[in-house]
Amino acid sequence: LTKVTPTEDPLGGQFHHPPTDQPVDITEIEWHPQDALPYQLWLATLSSTGPITDITVARGNIVLADHGEPYPKEGTEILPTIPTIGRYRPKLSRTGLTHSVPYNHQQAILEAVATTVVQDPRSAVPQISLQSDTGETWLVHRDLLNSDRFAADFVVEMESDGTAYLRFGDSVQGKQPSPDSQLMTNYRIGNGLVGNVGLDAIAHLEPVTSEAYGELVKQVIGVRNPIAAQGGIDPEPIEQARLYAPQAFRTPERCVTESDYATTIQRHPEVQKAAAQLRWTGSWYSVFIVVDRYSGRPIDAQFREELLAFMAPYRLMGHDIEIQAPYFVNLDIALTVHVLPNYFQSSVKRSLMETFSNTDLAVGQRGFFHPDNFTFGQAVYLSQIVNQAMAVPGVDWVEPTRFREWGQTDRGELAAGQILIEPLAVARLDNNPDTPENGRSQFYLQGGL
Repeated sequence: LTKVTPTEDPLGGQFHHPPTDQPVDITEIEWHPQDALPYQLWLATLSSTGPITDITVARGNIVLADHGEPYPKEGTEILPTIPTIGRYRPKLSRTGLTHSVPYNHQQAILEAVATTVVQDPRSAVPQISLQSDTGETWLVHRDLLNSDRFAADFVVEMESDGTAYLRFGDSVQGKQPSPDSQLMTNYRIGNGLVGNVGLDAIAHLEPVTSEAYGELVKQVIGVRNPIAAQGGIDPEPIEQARLYAPQAFRTPERCVTESDYATTIQRHPEVQKAAAQLRWTGSWYSVFIVVDRYSGRPIDAQFREELLAFMAPYRLMGHDIEIQAPYFVNLDIALTVHVLPNYFQSSVKRSLMETFSNTDLAVGQRGFFHPDNFTFGQAVYLSQIVNQAMAVPGVDWVEPTRFREWGQTDRGELAAGQILIEPLAVARLDNNPDTPENGRSQFYLQGGL
């Protein structure tokens, strides 16, 4: 949920038995567009015995949980003594060290749940914490290439049998542990497909010794997983890693040219297509990226910040990035439609309005002018519109009478049979009577009933 608003219906009491003049409390909820229901759900219905309610139930108090058993249960695991001379590469006593994608609560609040639960296993990191007896905390990293000689960083190296070794720095890249210190660790074990448990497989909370969490556990009256677990995969075999590792270095991880910026930002799951222009702005270069978002959603301030953070690791030093919404070419289209005998004009017109709408249709298809059907520089062809109209049941023939941009006179588009769109513009026709400037379609029906 992204928003919860307590409100009331002043006429709600009229639907009670018996009716009253009292208002009814209502809680309005909103969720992320990506978490929208894929289909309509019944809330209540009437039967011969009376109303039936609680057909669809919304459940709260949902929390994310991942696979991995803490080890050791109590205290910490003491690592072997640090030698005075030579490499220090201690081995963990248990195999099967858990790897998972780091969880960022603030980011998860802003993202859709559909995005949060779908994770990239290549972003997973070992679930291990390491401290010294002096109170120093060591942080796990993928490598030590960016670690200076003062950084308390280490790397986990996994063997094919699940054994885990810890590698530390050499006082050049990464700090070297002091021989007079003792290291202690806590980690989690458990990975793979075995963690993808089925529906209602989780039923208990393990007792904890922490006083704060202990009081919390006492307030829990039940635990269950309403949906099956997903995302757990077994470790990649060594032979497979050797096969795919060379390809990993061929994926561009930096943006230099305009096409680099456009291609990289299209990796974002909410970006359908993008175009970029590099301009000198007086003191430095700025990259202006025009983004076409899926489903025609707006390029608001929050989404701009999300895209800027997404592009930060790839942009060239000295390049500023500006995220812009596309320029829309609003269409003005009118068709004269002859209706076959025995067909009602009202029914045919309703079908035409649905066919040329900008929404998802009930049959699982998109309207012709759905935002995802058009992108940058994509021309609009009159032949496709006529063909779509002829496919509507009850249509005998179609004659185009207006085919142009909104607010413009005919500049030959009707005769040419196409409306050309600039490279950084997108065609749009919302056909909303409240905002006709966002595109309009009209149908003049003849014949029929």
